[in-house]
Amino acid sequence: MTAKRSTIHSTLFTTGILLMVVGFFYTRSLLTIGTTIIIVNGFTQGDWKERLAVYRQDYLLPGISCLFILPFLSGLWSSDKAAWLELVWDQLPLLLLPLAMAVQKGFQRRHFVYISLLWIALLLAGSLWSAGYYLANKESYLQLYRLSKVIPTPAANDHIRFSMAIVIGLLLWLKLEEWKSFSSETIKWLCRMAAVWLVFYLHLLGAKTGLMGLYLVVLPLFIWQLYQTEKKQLAVAAIAAAVCLPVIAFYSIPTFRIRLQYVLFEKQNWQLPEFAGNFSDVNRLASIKSGWYVFSNNWLTGVGYGDIKEKTAEWYNAHAPQIAPSQQFLPLNQWMLSGSGAGIIAMLLFTVVICLPFFSRHWQQNKQALAFVAFMNLVFLYESGINDQFGVFLYCFFILYWNLSIRTVNL
Repeated sequence: MTAKRSTIHSTLFTTGILLMVVGFFYTRSLLTIGTTIIIVNGFTQGDWKERLAVYRQDYLLPGISCLFILPFLSGLWSSDKAAWLELVWDQLPLLLLPLAMAVQKGFQRRHFVYISLLWIALLLAGSLWSAGYYLANKESYLQLYRLSKVIPTPAANDHIRFSMAIVIGLLLWLKLEEWKSFSSETIKWLCRMAAVWLVFYLHLLGAKTGLMGLYLVVLPLFIWQLYQTEKKQLAVAAIAAAVCLPVIAFYSIPTFRIRLQYVLFEKQNWQLPEFAGNFSDVNRLASIKSGWYVFSNNWLTGVGYGDIKEKTAEWYNAHAPQIAPSQQFLPLNQWMLSGSGAGIIAMLLFTVVICLPFFSRHWQQNKQALAFVAFMNLVFLYESGINDQFGVFLYCFFILYWNLSIRTVNL
């Protein structure tokens, strides 16, 4: 009976993950259902003593849960309860998933491999679908790229989150390569071809976040892995390819070239009156300044997550009235958002939690997992990455997925 129950819970865990990863690409409802299954399954396994022991001993798990606590408590001093509830609702997995994924009996290396292969396959399918739109309407999309628009993507057309998912997929592929875990040469080379395509697609898409992750995280790790496996000549060739890749992309991929030209045009003209408030990166920087304004004036407790929008609007009215209300974002920096909403303790807590893996001996032995953390920490500099459903999923689920795998299947 115990063995049968363990099998049921293992199956539910795997099913929940499958629904989550498919839901990220195609429908939020499946993502929500999958998350709920993982949480309910974790809380009903009857192993609370072991689960709580692991939860207490692994500082990362309660740390992630605490990222929810202070935003939640800030509802006590938020005037706009509806706005507060909308923000913290999407953050609820931060509280519950760490305990639900602290332990999962029956989780084996093959599960990690299968789930990683599924993620890569979904990225491949989604990127091919996206590229199909470009090929069918090439001239139209080239015009849109001149206006800082991009081709449609899965993940509810959120090209930033989709490009982040590709970087994660490439890191999972590097782990599979290190393991030599492919069941056949055919699958191994199909995965390698998929990785090459995803690198090409990141240039076609032109999302700066994905390209940053590729050049600052994925390619350096790829070169390091080649060097560590005594493939020094290939490592040298990879360095040369990494240097030449953006040049080749500039001359051969029109969307990448237009995207780069737009960024350069933006940097040269952002202060001109006729372009005031029309550049996304400028508006992003303005949002961070508005967050600093709110935090510096309410550094102890913040203004409450429900009132961030109202208080940042004061800064916009005084310092950037040319930016349209639709472009007045919440602070696009996780430190500024945490500090403006819940004060300096929330800001310091966030800093400690995101750095914990770097001080863990087990994490230090898994460079792909650490590369994921480094990538997400870079993204947090210009994105409030754990305040929407997709962002919470990409950070919370995958850091717990790496953590569970590190502890149970010897990544």
